[in-house]
Amino acid sequence: MGDERRSVDPAGLEPDSSADLEDAFDRISDAAYALNYELQSIAVNDRARVLFGRTDDDETTTVAASTIETIRSLFGDAHERALESQQPITVEQFHDTTGTWLEARCYPDETGVTVLVREITRRKEREQTLVDGNRRLRSIFQDAHDAILVSDDDGEIVAANPAASELLGLERSALSGRSLDEFVHDDMESVWTDLREQGRLCDSALLSRPDGTERIAEYNAVANVLPGSHLTIFRDVTDNRRRERQLERQRERLAALDHVNRVVREINDAIVDGSNRAQLERVACESLADSPSYEFAFIADVDTRSKQITHRVEAGIDDYVETIPLSTDADDPAGRGPAGTAIRTGTMQVSNDVFSDPSFEPWHEDAREHGYASAAAIPITHDDILYGVLGVTSARRNAFADEEQDVIGQLGDILGHAIAALERRRVLLGEELIELELVIDDAVEIFDGPSMSGHSVWFDRVVRIDDEQYLEYGTTAAETFPVVETLVESVSHWDGVTVIDKSAGEVTFELTISEPPMIGVIDAYGGYVKSAAIEDGDYTTTVRFSTGTDVRDVVDEITAVYPGMRTVARRQVTPSRESIEQLQTRLAETLTDRQQVALETAYYGGYFEWPRHSSGQEVADAMGVTPATFHEHLRVALQKLITAILEEPTLLDQDQSDDP
Repeated sequence: MGDERRSVDPAGLEPDSSADLEDAFDRISDAAYALNYELQSIAVNDRARVLFGRTDDDETTTVAASTIETIRSLFGDAHERALESQQPITVEQFHDTTGTWLEARCYPDETGVTVLVREITRRKEREQTLVDGNRRLRSIFQDAHDAILVSDDDGEIVAANPAASELLGLERSALSGRSLDEFVHDDMESVWTDLREQGRLCDSALLSRPDGTERIAEYNAVANVLPGSHLTIFRDVTDNRRRERQLERQRERLAALDHVNRVVREINDAIVDGSNRAQLERVACESLADSPSYEFAFIADVDTRSKQITHRVEAGIDDYVETIPLSTDADDPAGRGPAGTAIRTGTMQVSNDVFSDPSFEPWHEDAREHGYASAAAIPITHDDILYGVLGVTSARRNAFADEEQDVIGQLGDILGHAIAALERRRVLLGEELIELELVIDDAVEIFDGPSMSGHSVWFDRVVRIDDEQYLEYGTTAAETFPVVETLVESVSHWDGVTVIDKSAGEVTFELTISEPPMIGVIDAYGGYVKSAAIEDGDYTTTVRFSTGTDVRDVVDEITAVYPGMRTVARRQVTPSRESIEQLQTRLAETLTDRQQVALETAYYGGYFEWPRHSSGQEVADAMGVTPATFHEHLRVALQKLITAILEEPTLLDQDQSDDP
């Protein structure tokens, strides 16, 4: 066969020659047929008849017209081209009748064309599958959200998808030929060595883009996907890592908030347990230092006159306040940090990144040594009185921000309030007190009030309602009370006056006061007003403080508001304390039998419980009296009981000095 084969007209063939041709075709495994120069069929083997659908062959030597028509429709053009070019031609056609793909190899010479045909349906299906697969791969390559790079053995990029262009910040054409070293921070030589040895690598890398920005990517690399070609898939996880860091910071903040709230609870427990100031301060510092959120804590004291900062208590560290530079002077670098600024301003100060904070420079070496990145200073105050400063450090950057700053900032108020309450308690229960007598001459004239000549007003008790509101109870002559009402209109912090009782020529009244300058200062220092009076326009008051109070500061603050105030006496007094037995004895001496019966029956009958276990009617019935009689006895008994409790104890006065 081939170019040397000749097509033969069957009419001119001898029978033996025709038989030989048929025998030769039958020995060919493929379908075969021969055409003469006029492209007329001269021979077709059985396989061709079957392949092209033999329908009316009468003899094996006769070719059915349908077979010839099928051959021409499928490969007629190929026959003509082969004869014309005298070159072998291979063509593929789909046979609709049988639903198969056929491949025809045409071998021409000057006498005709010999054609070998085989069915290639499975091969075409495999090719189509491969084409479809390649199309899908191209689509995946093009449309993938992850960056896909193909690199050669030298690490140079030979192919990149659009996602890689977006990730690396360069057009795909610009990426071709670039080395991965230009984008990946890691040592690429060792990475490539590991990849070729292991065949696969999974890790993350920091990518630098030409515009100077950086992205974090996880990658999966496979070596030799094709010989000398290595595939790397990058997934941009920058936003995920950022969210993870945000979530981690949120978890840290929530944990820190929980720790701070625990500190608050422990301080409150210490207050309830009756702890003194030193114990409260130690509980606060130790609770903070024991928390995983913080490194150490300290409380420092501030001398208001010398401006010196001294140690009170520390936890998680030793001798800290004594060994670092601290000052309250704004001109001193050691005074411009959180502690000094908090003391001067009375507000919480934080440095959430101490190494980038220029005001924290004097303590950079200290921060490195003790391993903290954030620091906070919280003034311990109450009613504008500074009791010290609480310092806290954390290894976390931005530790004192948002909710955590708000919550930890409350520790200063909580400690300040607790310390002030302890100071007041010391005054009320202390064995020794400092008593001052203060006078403001012509006090009424300061407020442009009415003339008080010949008038006297006595103030018996001041009761604090909240941080700003006070009630003051007093008495005066009935004819003086209208003058008091006029004076209320002149004094800005006197809100109003109410008559409580008017009898025997005297008026008992209740004065409502808002933010009183003098009483506010006295209260802030833990003192209280024992008594006060206005006589002929002069204001005189007796106040008491615990022995540890710096009364010079008190006097200075009051004088700043009332420059004409003077101290006429200073005494150290010792209240005599009655025992419970003495109080019971005194009550027994003042209560009548019926009053004591009413008090005891009401108490043990549950009249004072809430809800009440017994009503007034039921207690009265038990006593065999009317409800009105029971209530009268009970009210008088309660008045005597409260008087015995609130009555000022006898004092042993020790005059010290008129010097404030």
